[in-house]
Amino acid sequence: MHILALPDDILFSVVLYLSIVDVLALRQTCRTLHAFGGNDYLWHRLMSRFGLPLNLPTDVPLSSHATDILQQEAIKAIRLELNWRKPISHIHRSRSVSKGTREPYTHMQFLPGGKWLLTAQRYHRLLMTRHTTRMSVWSFDDVDNPHCVFRVELTGTYRSSALALKQNGASAWLVLGIEDDFQEFVEIRSISLREDVDSAYLRRSSPSPENWKRLELPFYPVLGDRSIQDVHLSEGVLVVTVAIFGEHNDISFHILLMDPEAGELRWVDPAFTKDFGLLQVRIQHGKMYLLEQRHSTNYVHVYDVPFDALDDKNSLLSRAPSVDTNLIDLGPELCRHTHSLPREVQSMADMLHVPRAFTSNIPVTMFDVSGFSHHSGYTCHYPFDADTGELPEKPVTSVWIPCRDDTSQQLVQIGTTGRRMVWMEHELETGRNRVMKFQMAKEDWEGGEKLLVVHGYLLPSEPNLPFALNACNCLAFDEVSGRLCLAFYDGGLHVLDFA
Repeated sequence: MHILALPDDILFSVVLYLSIVDVLALRQTCRTLHAFGGNDYLWHRLMSRFGLPLNLPTDVPLSSHATDILQQEAIKAIRLELNWRKPISHIHRSRSVSKGTREPYTHMQFLPGGKWLLTAQRYHRLLMTRHTTRMSVWSFDDVDNPHCVFRVELTGTYRSSALALKQNGASAWLVLGIEDDFQEFVEIRSISLREDVDSAYLRRSSPSPENWKRLELPFYPVLGDRSIQDVHLSEGVLVVTVAIFGEHNDISFHILLMDPEAGELRWVDPAFTKDFGLLQVRIQHGKMYLLEQRHSTNYVHVYDVPFDALDDKNSLLSRAPSVDTNLIDLGPELCRHTHSLPREVQSMADMLHVPRAFTSNIPVTMFDVSGFSHHSGYTCHYPFDADTGELPEKPVTSVWIPCRDDTSQQLVQIGTTGRRMVWMEHELETGRNRVMKFQMAKEDWEGGEKLLVVHGYLLPSEPNLPFALNACNCLAFDEVSGRLCLAFYDGGLHVLDFA
């Protein structure tokens, strides 16, 4: 019997056994199968098992998108995946974004999708006693015309930052961690994303006081010198991780929470982070994930986000002469996942590299920066249910990341979903740089359990490009779009697209 003679329901069941690549090929055979292969319900079923990151809003169900959009994004994701698995990935587009400004970039990060880039420049002006930080937001919505939509200079030394789009898509929250005159501050700004800062026809004005505020860190019962380590903004909650240095050179980590629209900075009770080593905090599905390393073990602690405590009315009512009454109680621990580290990992003097969001797992990566000639990286993936935000009782998957002798691993950038990762490998003896790539994921992105590890050069030390990697001092990476941005000591920016 010819396949076209099958009833639609049987043909539908048969096609569901095919991969997306096969369905795309089937649509090219005849008009009837082309029309059948474009069925919305069919593509919603096919995409439900698709394991590659898609350049679509994460807060919108896939079933809400039309078939044409799903097919287009699936093709882009598959092409990027195949290109990423090559020994040397092909560069599809290369573009210089900004000429040198003489102030080097100290931090860059893409928002998921690679359409928005946040950059920080920290420098010291002549005849001024204070350091200055310049923050910029760049738009790549039109890849042929990237431009700066926001720029501000402020006094203070850059610590950390976070950028989050608002629902209207035309504005965003920009949160900065700043050190100014030996004090730590959190600055919150509501910014527009519809301007062109470098346009000759733009009349710019200073932001009104209602659009930004600088907050001091509130009083805290734990004494010592404070330093803002990380700023994270997700689901309308601001998380600030602070390191406090004690009298005996001991370091403890503590957490501040806030609703950026209406609320105040409030400390989490230090009992929840007591004896923590390295710490990263993430928020997703209304849950707060505390990822920490203590002695020879990595931990993932899960709590409910205390939304009631962050409400402006509740926080105002909670102010009282007793300091302890204003501390946030996270409540009972929902679950905990542990992973015992190999002995070689326990001495790694590095931070925990964690993505901004989680999908099918929670990847945690560490690199050895102790300076020894023989060292490696280590990554472990905790099981994660993306629909519920829970941690299933499954074993942790881990793998070593071999590194060349006499090199240091710098500027680690892990993708939004943790599938792909890049970093700069610096040769200590020759001073040459390379951009490395890594991926640990399922070999079949539509099913199966077999893992495939991809590790190699993304850019060799002497790429056929109009710049030298030795002059690169900062980079940003978006795994969904396959976009890499390189910054150089002279303040120039260059963008490479691998999709």
